[in-house]
Amino acid sequence: MEIMQGFVGWLANKPTPDEISRALVTDYLRPYGACTVRLGRLNKDDSYHYLGQYGFDTNETGKLVPGQIWRQNVGIEINQIAAGHQPGPWTTTDKQVLIELRAKGSIYGWMNVGFTNPKKAEEKSEIVKSCNFYAMAISLYLSLTHPQDFSSEKDLGVEKGLPSVDSLTKRQMNILKGMVDGKTNHDLATQLGYSVSTIRHETMRIYQALAVSDRREAAQRALEYGWI
Repeated sequence: MEIMQGFVGWLANKPTPDEISRALVTDYLRPYGACTVRLGRLNKDDSYHYLGQYGFDTNETGKLVPGQIWRQNVGIEINQIAAGHQPGPWTTTDKQVLIELRAKGSIYGWMNVGFTNPKKAEEKSEIVKSCNFYAMAISLYLSLTHPQDFSSEKDLGVEKGLPSVDSLTKRQMNILKGMVDGKTNHDLATQLGYSVSTIRHETMRIYQALAVSDRREAAQRALEYGWI
């Protein structure tokens, strides 16, 4: 507890997000074998701002990207954790944990922490408890020093161009969910009560709406957009 209180006091020195990330890896989370930290902010227009990092080969700090690009960069598993579709904050490798940063009762962004070795079950709960404490302090600090951006992605020279979930009918969403679950056209026809021909026609409409060419890509897009 004394170490955690020291962290809160250290924030009074107004460190940068890069310095916070470095301190977490080299000091505060060092006993757990942390090797990387990345802090990011989710804006109101779904764009994502990389605020700070430490331990990565590529420097993303300062980059502002569409939410779709961020979801592609972090991969399906981290995206599922962020969307609340995983039972916990850990990846299946047990070497990476995604912790929410919250401000004013909603998600501000995430703290992504990587470790040199897989963590055992008894370690994971202790690590999450510590990370959540640091995340609370970091959330408050960053929400004051780096408030969420209300600008649109067009201001960044980026056309959003992302399909809306409303572009698919309820039937198509049910079929898309089946794709994510790995069901075949015959499985979906039986489950949903439509003919195989209807499933095929609707599948092609889904491909067109998502600008993809096969079921795997459609399922991946659905997860990236947080629709499923």
